[in-house]
Amino acid sequence: MPEHVLEAHGVSVAFGGVKAVDEVSVAVGEGQVVGVIGPNGSGKTTLLNALTGVVPAHGVLMVDRRRVRLGAPERPRRAGLVRMFQQPQPYRALTCQENVLVATPDRRARGLTGAWLLRPRMLRVERARWASASAALDRVGLAAKAQVSAAFLTYGEQRLLDIARGIAAGPRVLMLDEPSAGLNDQETHALLVLLRSVAADGVALLVIDHKIDFIDALCDRITVLETGRVVAEGTPAQVWKDRRVMDAYLGTAQDA
Repeated sequence: MPEHVLEAHGVSVAFGGVKAVDEVSVAVGEGQVVGVIGPNGSGKTTLLNALTGVVPAHGVLMVDRRRVRLGAPERPRRAGLVRMFQQPQPYRALTCQENVLVATPDRRARGLTGAWLLRPRMLRVERARWASASAALDRVGLAAKAQVSAAFLTYGEQRLLDIARGIAAGPRVLMLDEPSAGLNDQETHALLVLLRSVAADGVALLVIDHKIDFIDALCDRITVLETGRVVAEGTPAQVWKDRRVMDAYLGTAQDA
């Protein structure tokens, strides 16, 4: 078992008197891919929102054995949690390379002070940022479109651009919310290969998706949510043998 990069214990989110996430715990090891699945309304996206500080939440979040305060979006980001949303969110007025540059974390020695007093250092930092952006675009297969405006990308290419931005941010944990949504079979397979290669570099991946074949092939472990609670967790083979998963996620045999 790889050492845990992310550990979340007893995470809960309530909207009024309704608990959207109820005492959920999940852990992801270095280079491991953990899937979160469940029917619509089971709390999957809300869980990611809680872990990234988008919504107020209770519980314990640890990244690299250091506690990260929930409810403060800047804290998880500083700890290395990077989030991809359900819909690609490129800056359409910028080129692909500029889109990725925005995500690069090292912006030291910039501005007027850097230009006047720290110019050699600023130039080194900028060269490194541009090299990182170029490498990320090459990684996802968009190197040839580095100077193309993001507005002219296909939906699948916009998804890849989002992942390039995530890679360039240097994440410890990359969280993806339905990354295969809207992709055809060929694009889905290419995404699977790409994400597996990212995990092989030691990045922990937490993935929500509705495509069962994609989740089964990608994930080392799966956590199943139903009405905000964990009903099963384990390897894909273990999870799909669990009757609670069949009832909660696929429906009962009688319903089928």
